[in-house]
Amino acid sequence: MTHTSRRRKLPLRKRIEVADEDGWTHITTSGVSAHRAIQPRDYKLLPAEPPLRLTIDELKKQYETHRQRWRSSSAGDALDSVLRSRAASSVGSIDRIICIGLGSPSGFVRGGWVDRRSVSLYQLAALESVIEFLAGPSIDATVKQVLAQDPVFNDLDKELLHFLGITVVDHPAAFDLVNDQTFLYCPGAEILHLTKLLPYNPALLLGGPLESVSSENGVLAAFAQTRNSLQLPPFEPNQHAFWNTRLYWKEDAHRSQNVPCDK
Repeated sequence: MTHTSRRRKLPLRKRIEVADEDGWTHITTSGVSAHRAIQPRDYKLLPAEPPLRLTIDELKKQYETHRQRWRSSSAGDALDSVLRSRAASSVGSIDRIICIGLGSPSGFVRGGWVDRRSVSLYQLAALESVIEFLAGPSIDATVKQVLAQDPVFNDLDKELLHFLGITVVDHPAAFDLVNDQTFLYCPGAEILHLTKLLPYNPALLLGGPLESVSSENGVLAAFAQTRNSLQLPPFEPNQHAFWNTRLYWKEDAHRSQNVPCDK
């Protein structure tokens, strides 16, 4: 009997975009022993490519699953707690929320190779919880605008964001809308973005961490030195979604300078 040797074809695996502890973007394949490589900076961002059969109703179902996991997490509880107590004075000054760098909740980016959908859905769920918190009757904040900007948003993403009451603006319009009454929501933003945004002195920032690079970047250092901050606890369903993410808020001049914080 003749035996033939066939080379088995290994399935191609989508790469997942994650950020390391210094805030830089990394790409990894979806496996336990996945290799990490730094993504080149010269790529052009295009609208993400959703699966052919994905509908807005199915995307809403996926979002609801991620939303429930965020709401029941210790990271979600920690964010709500610090906004309600230690960052309360900054919360009261907020009149707009601007989300930059969310990524696509529905599609693959980098020419269809990078799957960041779950990360984006969790980050969007956390954003919705912030919106609902600031709209609560016990919160002294008047949020007039909730905006989101990312060049990779496709039509499904925009429809989902509209469903949640979030207005999509074209890049780079949102950069000029940040001011000292802004909650800057940037868990997916890179250092390059934050260097452009933080000189506008936003009242609250969810992103970073700034500390690991602030000594090399005067803009980040100046911002971090005038803020309290708290790192969110690990988000167990997907730790890459909030990898070392911190909430930064302004020091309250009317309160003790010895308020304990993780900084």
